[in-house]
Amino acid sequence: MQNKNNLRTAAKQPAQPQSLKRSMSKTTDNLLVKTILWWEENILNRPWWLLLFSVVVSGFVFQYTVNNLTVNTNTGEMLSPDLQFQQDRRRLEKAFPQDANTILLIVEGKTPEKTTAAVKRISAGLRQQKDQIKSVYLPDEGEFFDRNGLLYLSLKELQDLSTKLANAQPFMGKLSQDNSLNGLFELFGQALDESNDTELDMNAVFSKTNEALQAAQDGRPYQLSWQQLMMDRTSGIGVTKRFIIATPILNFQEYLPAEKSLTAINQVIASSLTGDTADVSVRMTGEVVLEYEEMQTVTEGTTIAGIASMFLVCITLWIAYRSFKLMFATFFTLTMGLVLSLGFATFAVGHLNMISIAFGVLFIGMGDAYSSHFCLRYRELRQRGENPRQALRDTLTSTGGSLALCTLTAAIGLFAFIPTNYLGVSELGIIAGTSLVIALSTTFTVLPALIKIMPPKVRKIEESDQIYSKLTSNWPLVYARPIRWVTYTLAAISVALLTQVKVDFNPINLRDPNTESVKTFKYLLQSEDTSPMTLTSLANSEAEAKNKEARLEKLSTVDKAVTLFDFIPEDQDDKLALIEELALIVGPVLDNFPEPSKENAQIESLQKFQAVLKKRLATDNSSVMAELDATLERFLAKLQSVDAETRQAMLNQLQASMLNSLPPTIQILQTSLQASPIKLETLPKDLSERWLSKDGIYRIQAFPKKDLNDLENMREFILEAQQVDPHVTDLPVSYLESMNEVIRAFQQAFAVAFGVIALLLLIIMRNVKDTLLVLLPLLLASLFTAAMTVLIDMPFNFANIIALPLLFGLGVDSGIHMAHRLHYLRSNDGNMLSGSEAQGVFFGTLTTIFSFGSLAFTTHQGTASMGILLAMGLLLTLVCALVVLPAFSMLRFKPRLLKKRSSQSIL
Repeated sequence: MQNKNNLRTAAKQPAQPQSLKRSMSKTTDNLLVKTILWWEENILNRPWWLLLFSVVVSGFVFQYTVNNLTVNTNTGEMLSPDLQFQQDRRRLEKAFPQDANTILLIVEGKTPEKTTAAVKRISAGLRQQKDQIKSVYLPDEGEFFDRNGLLYLSLKELQDLSTKLANAQPFMGKLSQDNSLNGLFELFGQALDESNDTELDMNAVFSKTNEALQAAQDGRPYQLSWQQLMMDRTSGIGVTKRFIIATPILNFQEYLPAEKSLTAINQVIASSLTGDTADVSVRMTGEVVLEYEEMQTVTEGTTIAGIASMFLVCITLWIAYRSFKLMFATFFTLTMGLVLSLGFATFAVGHLNMISIAFGVLFIGMGDAYSSHFCLRYRELRQRGENPRQALRDTLTSTGGSLALCTLTAAIGLFAFIPTNYLGVSELGIIAGTSLVIALSTTFTVLPALIKIMPPKVRKIEESDQIYSKLTSNWPLVYARPIRWVTYTLAAISVALLTQVKVDFNPINLRDPNTESVKTFKYLLQSEDTSPMTLTSLANSEAEAKNKEARLEKLSTVDKAVTLFDFIPEDQDDKLALIEELALIVGPVLDNFPEPSKENAQIESLQKFQAVLKKRLATDNSSVMAELDATLERFLAKLQSVDAETRQAMLNQLQASMLNSLPPTIQILQTSLQASPIKLETLPKDLSERWLSKDGIYRIQAFPKKDLNDLENMREFILEAQQVDPHVTDLPVSYLESMNEVIRAFQQAFAVAFGVIALLLLIIMRNVKDTLLVLLPLLLASLFTAAMTVLIDMPFNFANIIALPLLFGLGVDSGIHMAHRLHYLRSNDGNMLSGSEAQGVFFGTLTTIFSFGSLAFTTHQGTASMGILLAMGLLLTLVCALVVLPAFSMLRFKPRLLKKRSSQSIL
């Protein structure tokens, strides 16, 4: 009898949605009510046992999750391995595995000597880190390049260098007889003697001497570079800038797979850059470092954003609930639901990827909306004077249908990604879609149990509140016509803007521009020779490789194409003849060149040179010599002002800084004069294996002519190369094709989800116009959000495109809640916006906006754009649900409202 009375009472509640009564059969409606009442009578009446059971289960699930859940941070597995561009990339990595997952170090010093010293120390240190570094490769290292380096100069460059060294031969010959500071400045004086016929250009020598004198005067370390003085190339790649390619040992089961390897590399660099190499700079980049620093940036940013959003959410919930007990119950329920959801993720998938790792934020945002609707409805019923048990029972019956439908539609929106090739979002769909069911379950179990255990105090609605509600809560219906016209206008403008929506497929633009790896990557892009954004084509034969190289070089977007055969220098016979002739001229001088003298340098040599210099300046107003004279004047003055011991130390330091690097340079030059013909068979093994695989596959690398920071240039570069080889691969192709596949996945998922949800709503509501009314906020919010990306110049990218399924789920939920509200809103009760469902939509969406919107302030550009897009989209969804939907509902139901004002509902 009691149950029957309960049924009668529930049936009489004005909050029972009329849509449910019209759209469901009477049997189904009664079954739902009976089930809810049985649940309240037999389960929720034992709240302590229910809560204890839930806590114990959550504890076991938490322990299971901690022991078994892993994180897969391999971004290469975000998309299906069966896609063609993925197969092409794997073919490249299989043929040339030494180029996969590498770290690029750029070592840059002021002189070639310092750069070389730093490279040797760092590479030696890295080779000792066998636990963290798999291999170390120096592109220009070894006896082969030391001996044959001159052959890689152009014929003209080699002729100019030969002339320069031949002219310097007398100078080097005299210096070899007295390799000291005294002998050096004596030669300088002879070079300035107008009667001495010399073909040497002494300006470069005097400029470096000026720097050495300034450093000695200031007590700074300095090393004059004889390589820069004697060779034509004084800076650039291979001279003052050199590369080290390290292959780290990665553990993708860890949150930061490269952390240990990068720590080891940084330690080696710190210990290597000391003493004379302290001013050498080392920068790192490469996909490994980019992803590592990206994870660090995202983690730091989201942590700060999480704290900020939690603070804002708490404030919002306090304004909504005005009850700490309801706030505690909400957070406790969400925490338990999150633990259970992680347990499901562990069981169903086993790991989180770089996308699904963010599902926790999604769960809190959407789960909080469920709790908000439940708590606000309970609070509303208590304000109407119902006792706690009756209010709780009526809350269950009045929110059960709409929340269940919201869960089903939102889950469908997420499950729609499962069959797509975007595995990262597919796994997110599995986890997040199921987590919504878990959130609904905890909302109807843990949350009411907590409310029973600690019922909040709720004040009754005051007369002033009722008057305020009547004055303010019905305005979207009152001003329906102007709202519709504004909506039509904005929709038309938005449709026009859709043609200008942009897509940024370069993930470099998503990362923090202030991180070392991003700055270094963009630095390399500035040079055509060092651009990491190259394209690679593979060939099965020498003829095919040469044919593809020739065709690629004809493309307007290609600066050059390189194959193994380009390491066989042209004009070898002419170059070898020049080198042999040069060896005859300077060879005897280079043999047995002495080390710098150990005797003390004398101040008199500087004073004699100063006298010759001043004499020359009387007839020659060279700025270089004038600067040298002024510096020498100051240096000699300082020598005269110090004691004899300090003076001698300064002179010896000057001698060492000017002459210590000369013998090694002579040795390098001597070795380079022993060049021999180069053939494919004589190329170093570690070089040839990077261009010709063990399976006989040739590599053709195309370098861009245009700046690939411009997306259109990159797209053009790829599309032109694909005309030569449809299977061309490497980073630019991976970036472009990945985004194309992501877009296809979202289009496919959106179409499937929209179709299934529309069909489901149509079956439940049994009315096309009602269905369209529920979908209206979703469609308009999606349209307006896309248009806003154009207005604020924010293209869609790999990160913020995730916002679309979230907006889809939340848009449908808001439409369902407001449609239900309109269905049981009576004409004599104008509290549309002040009711619990409207407030639930408002505060639930507001807390989600704060949750995601705080991400907009992170330094990671992708995360920030996702936060901005989500906050903007959710705000538009809220406006469409609370304002536009009611306004459009009047198109159909206003006549009925006018005829039956006293008894009929608006819908």
